[in-house]
Amino acid sequence: MLNKMWSQGLAEGKGPVKLKTFPLRVEDINHINPMGMMASGHTTPNDHLYLVAKETPDKGKLYDVLAVADGHVVTIQWRPNPPGGQAQFDPTVFDRAVDLKVTLEHAATVWSYVDHLVEVSEFIRKEAGERLKPGQPVLLRVPVKAGQVIGKVRGGFTFDFALIDTTTTRKGFVRPEQFLKRDPWKPHTVDPFDYIDEPLRTRLLAFNARKTPPLGGKIDYDMDGRLAGNWYREGTGGYAGLDRRWDYWVGHLTFGYHHLAPSVVIVSIGELDGRARQFAVRGNAPDPAKISKADGVVKYTLVTPSVDSRTGRPMTGFQERAYGTLLVQLVEERKLKFEAFPGKAGAEVSGFTGAAKNYER
Repeated sequence: MLNKMWSQGLAEGKGPVKLKTFPLRVEDINHINPMGMMASGHTTPNDHLYLVAKETPDKGKLYDVLAVADGHVVTIQWRPNPPGGQAQFDPTVFDRAVDLKVTLEHAATVWSYVDHLVEVSEFIRKEAGERLKPGQPVLLRVPVKAGQVIGKVRGGFTFDFALIDTTTTRKGFVRPEQFLKRDPWKPHTVDPFDYIDEPLRTRLLAFNARKTPPLGGKIDYDMDGRLAGNWYREGTGGYAGLDRRWDYWVGHLTFGYHHLAPSVVIVSIGELDGRARQFAVRGNAPDPAKISKADGVVKYTLVTPSVDSRTGRPMTGFQERAYGTLLVQLVEERKLKFEAFPGKAGAEVSGFTGAAKNYER
């Protein structure tokens, strides 16, 4: 499917593929955040690393983005902005006049992509020609060498990097077919640090905020018969959503863990008070991985996370603020009942109301 979607069925070469470099030169890196962050519209754990180049006082410097291995540039997309801007749906997204995603094929089973570039190199732009405009991806097949400059990013702003190896399938998605209609590469997204040899690997990990394996982050927490993992509100179309181009995540719900501090429970809700929200839970318990149907109705107090999402360390001078209470009950192995009560303390919540929603996998 990915071969057809990205490489027009022409993918060639044998994997796995060792990365010869990183999308940013080591001397240009400010910091790296691993996969697995849940923030705003990324209600389920995100499937890419965030890379940030060094920031200059005027935020005007552009940095080279490099091909991580030999291969072909196979797609380029100029992301369109909805009327009013993407930030109205996801405030973590920067509204940019030019916002580019480039996909590279490295073998018949290996691809990488970089997203949120502000420009692409002339050899790519020339091949795309007039087809490169806001809208759907443009299919190409342009040879590229490891370390070759394929575009530019602005210092101080995040951009995405992911590596996909279809010979590997993540075991923490109980229904990986959920992603066939949107992001079909997700079950095959791998930890890039596992594909990099020394001494480059150690040099890169010095910029990576996660210090607990897997160092590239974790995105798949599903456990059959347990609360942990991704859930989708009944009738909302699963992961892909129903005819929702910009805010497909409204029906998503995840009981997972902080991407930098994996012992910290995070509850990520696709729609609450009109937008996606993420919370820690008071007392960091009970652990979603241990909650089963036998536990009946479980009550959580939703609080602001105390962990810095960039460093993974406790925030200085943190004062916990409660948002409200939620109730959840695993009613079947892959079905649960859920209701949030904003502004209410646990003692004020005695049970589900008619507003409770059913979720499934």
